[in-house]
Amino acid sequence: MDARARDGAHGVLDRLRGRDGGDAPSTSASRSWGVRDMSAHDRATLANHAALTSAQLIWGLMHVFANAGLRHIEPTAFCAMRLGVALPFLAAQARREGGRAPWRDLARWVPAMGVSIGGAYLMVFVCNAKSGATLVACVQPLIPVIVAVASACVGQDGLGSKKPLERMTRLKAAGVVVVFVGTVLALRAYEIFTAGGITVGEVFMLLSQVGSYSMYAVLLGLATKTYPYPLLFLFLATTFAEFGIILIAIPAFQNLRASEVPASAWGSVAFAGLASSVVAHSLNSWAIARVKGVLPTVYSGIQVVFAIILARIFLDERLQWDQLIGVCVTMLGVFAVAKAKYAESSDETRDLRDGGAAADVSTDAI
Repeated sequence: MDARARDGAHGVLDRLRGRDGGDAPSTSASRSWGVRDMSAHDRATLANHAALTSAQLIWGLMHVFANAGLRHIEPTAFCAMRLGVALPFLAAQARREGGRAPWRDLARWVPAMGVSIGGAYLMVFVCNAKSGATLVACVQPLIPVIVAVASACVGQDGLGSKKPLERMTRLKAAGVVVVFVGTVLALRAYEIFTAGGITVGEVFMLLSQVGSYSMYAVLLGLATKTYPYPLLFLFLATTFAEFGIILIAIPAFQNLRASEVPASAWGSVAFAGLASSVVAHSLNSWAIARVKGVLPTVYSGIQVVFAIILARIFLDERLQWDQLIGVCVTMLGVFAVAKAKYAESSDETRDLRDGGAAADVSTDAI
């Protein structure tokens, strides 16, 4: 074989082995592409963590600030006014999102979502007025437990589907349990059943509140698999819920003496409507659509941390040593679940890249 033929044969082999810069990407280029991809993944991860943490901070503030309003406004009227403040802004956000869905499918999802989130909207104030802000915050860690079980039982195509909506890995399950234990310690939830403590009716209402929001989270995760418009569903579900809550609140409005309600109470209504209903729920709905299931709701463990700090600042409650241990345990559980989800999203991105598809880390990151 002459020199020209040998050079041509070596050139073909080099291309097949990826040594040449022809059609195959070079090693440096592949590494460079991988670095950029992981960097985008990390940025998306940071954005989602920040959004989820901000939502929990707002809800922690709402538990404390709502006390002022609930002393002067009945819970049903408070909730109806809160949603009335929020709806125009939710409508604007949904319109900006630009989502559309057939009426038949909206009729399938919206009523169930409306009942679920409406129950959560209403019961959080009923429980706050009856049991106090601390106990309301205390039961929030039950949300990831309920969502984890429901997401593992409900398939991606509904009940009976073989593929679950959310995989429950060992690390993720351990993190959920740790979050639950940590928040029980942090708020001393075990004391609510001591003499002179909470009643069975109050326990039922508290569990109804977290159960309702958990069902909304699962339903939203299912709906956004086909129609990725979380803000559209949030607006429609909230509108549906508002009609029912207004009907329930008619007696409360008849007894309301607006001239005797202080400015701080009206301010708590505005905060609950704008910051909680608009900002926090939008952030949480956005996150659910990006990661599905357990991760957004497991951040309710962080909510108790904010509740303890805010109670110390505004209610002059002291943080005891056992509560501090509970806070640390809670953060450990949140970290475990976040790490498990990060590993899942990284594996999905790697599989797509190895298969030759471009990985969209903006929708798969934590």
